[in-house]
Amino acid sequence: MDIVAAEKARFWRGSVRLAMIMSMLGLAVMAGIVGMIFVLYGLCLSLAEIMKPWEAGLIVGGGMMFFAAILIMIIAAQGHVLRLEGNAIPIPKQSDNDSTAEFGSKIGDIIAQSNVKRSDIALTALIGGVVLGASPRLRQQILASLTDLIKSTGK
Repeated sequence: MDIVAAEKARFWRGSVRLAMIMSMLGLAVMAGIVGMIFVLYGLCLSLAEIMKPWEAGLIVGGGMMFFAAILIMIIAAQGHVLRLEGNAIPIPKQSDNDSTAEFGSKIGDIIAQSNVKRSDIALTALIGGVVLGASPRLRQQILASLTDLIKSTGK
């Protein structure tokens, strides 16, 4: 029972830490965007003093479009390098004796025997869903691991 309590405390500390990091990252991104808007506005105003305002806006807007195009090309190049080929990671096929209902019933039995609160399960499912939603490759690896685990316990 002490192990479960220690793991639960460690989980909550990690969850709180992750939430703080994510909120700070969100604030940093928003502050960066607001700062970039002010810098561009200041650049446009300073250019408007030596040329017509529409020319200054065109130069600043064109510069931002050029910067965005460069970033899109970099992101596209990274996506091309990291793109999964058709058969790079094979998704295991489920056999007739592998059923989701069987797996779900096993998980349900394990949870019913433990003293875990429903709120903890819901929070874990939420965090797991966010993590799995962010990483398709992780989803494929977990699917392969779970299929292998079910096959090994069924033997």
